[in-house]
Amino acid sequence: TTIAGKSLPTSSRVESELLYNKMRNHKSISIVLIVVGVISFLYFGLRKIDMIRVSRVVIYMLNAIIITAFIYITLLISLRWYIGGHIPLSNGFETMQFMSWSLLLFTLLLQRKFTITIPFGLLLSGVTLMVSTFGETDPQITNLVPVLSSPLLSIHVVVIMMSYSLFAFILLNGVMAFLLKSFSRDCDKQIKTLRQFSNILLYPALFLLTAGIFIGAIWANISWGRYWAWDPKEVWALITMLIYSFPLHQDSLPLFKKEMFFHLYTIIAFLSVIFTYFGVNF
Repeated sequence: TTIAGKSLPTSSRVESELLYNKMRNHKSISIVLIVVGVISFLYFGLRKIDMIRVSRVVIYMLNAIIITAFIYITLLISLRWYIGGHIPLSNGFETMQFMSWSLLLFTLLLQRKFTITIPFGLLLSGVTLMVSTFGETDPQITNLVPVLSSPLLSIHVVVIMMSYSLFAFILLNGVMAFLLKSFSRDCDKQIKTLRQFSNILLYPALFLLTAGIFIGAIWANISWGRYWAWDPKEVWALITMLIYSFPLHQDSLPLFKKEMFFHLYTIIAFLSVIFTYFGVNF
């Protein structure tokens, strides 16, 4: 059936939208994730990242929360994708929701090797989900303008948000290192472990950011007829890439061989991510 040449929504799509409207209580789940994340962050910190001391029952309980939240957000994204007919990555609300999903995914993938990612993932996922409600409180699902319909744009956003998720893990590694240094005398081994974890994450995070910028440039050329226009968003993405590339050159910059300087730098460096995503927009 059509009205004024436009197809009416199918019954399944209407039912999906009704289900989506019933489920979209982001604030409640974000508050739960933040509260549990903060408590578990302090719990793991008190154990000084010695995973032998962490109760397996606690880990199973936290994993149950992570998996439940992951399934919930996956269903929300899937419903929004089905209702709108396009991948939901076209505004701040949708990208923050996807970043929350990415953080939970990385938590599930990394926790077997680095159990400290469990509180990190809970806390960061809750914060990003909460931020999504502040910016645009679940904006209306509409059709995309033609220039935003390119699959390259979706790939660009996915890759960039995954890199930001990994940078967020690196940030909390630095915060945890300073908490350990402040409240514990015998913590050199734990701080070094956090440094190694950050190093492992830094390579894929920087690769994803660089790849995202490259894909974005290709999309810009197809859409606007130029690869690079030196607009604020592009410039700050490049600045962020350069800032995070410095710690990889420890032979040329020996200061980065010091654990605490490295952690301090990664904490400050995340300000460039925040400014690139939020500051430039506002």
